[in-house]
Amino acid sequence: MGFRAVLATLLSVLLVYVPVVPAASPAVVGKISTKGRTTVNGTLVPEEATVFAGDRIATDKETAAGLSLPGGDQVFLPSLSAAQIKRIDDQVAVVLERGALAVVNRSARPVIVEVNGVRVRASGTSGAIYEVAVNGTSLKVMARKGTAVVKASDRTVEVKEGTTLDATAPQGPAGAGGVGPIWTAVLVSSTAAGFTGLGLGIKAVKRPTPQNCVVVSPNSIKCP
Repeated sequence: MGFRAVLATLLSVLLVYVPVVPAASPAVVGKISTKGRTTVNGTLVPEEATVFAGDRIATDKETAAGLSLPGGDQVFLPSLSAAQIKRIDDQVAVVLERGALAVVNRSARPVIVEVNGVRVRASGTSGAIYEVAVNGTSLKVMARKGTAVVKASDRTVEVKEGTTLDATAPQGPAGAGGVGPIWTAVLVSSTAAGFTGLGLGIKAVKRPTPQNCVVVSPNSIKCP
């Protein structure tokens, strides 16, 4: 038997007997904890579960959910909110589709929030706590601690601690460069209540380690 024939036989054996390596599973993004009824990709989840890039999270009435992310960052969703988790390069991004969310940022790579074609993130790496709410084309961003930066295609707005951005942005996917325009934008003084109804900012600001905050009921968060 010639060399080519032997080689062909060996290749045939390898093709038959070498096991197929399964495709890699989606990247794990973090953990979710919930009180009430929360679904991930339409399936009801237990009080704690793993979240992957691409997962869509939705909260029902009388429900709150918290995401614990790498680096100590956390994202909280109150009742009747929906968001999808994804990655932009090596950063975690949360696409807010409905309702509101609150972000506790403590890492050097801040979470990116995408909503109505604009992007929101903490300024710098010194830590920030902010809330985002969407209702149709209405967009609100409240900075509880530090500064939140809202990036649109036509402008970048810094929302300083204690203020709220009240803006109107077109619904739908982002435009060129990943962001779209903001039609109107007004900065006003923040109210104590916030958008999420969880009292996150008031509790977390008083704690040295707000990344350890946990959802203890559909209406409250505990920060040890």
